[in-house]
Amino acid sequence: MSVQALAARAGLSARHFARLFQHEVGITPAAWAEEARVTAARRLLEAGQDAPKHVAARCGFANADMLRRAFSRHVGLMPAEYRRRFAAAKEMAG
Repeated sequence: MSVQALAARAGLSARHFARLFQHEVGITPAAWAEEARVTAARRLLEAGQDAPKHVAARCGFANADMLRRAFSRHVGLMPAEYRRRFAAAKEMAG
């Protein structure tokens, strides 16, 4: 959802909504949405073998490159490396 759509739903202007959101949550609506998408991508990468372009599409990223950049920013790893490390840790634990 866009900031405009969220603002309209709350009955506020987009600018006022973004200001209130940042005051209450501590980050911008766009940053919050990106964090939520990365969290969803992490779960999909941990749970299966979907290709990055499918994970990106399911999590609301425009393409796999946008997923890689956001994932790297938030997690510090590329999605493929995250999946490898998660799988290795899972093997060692189980």
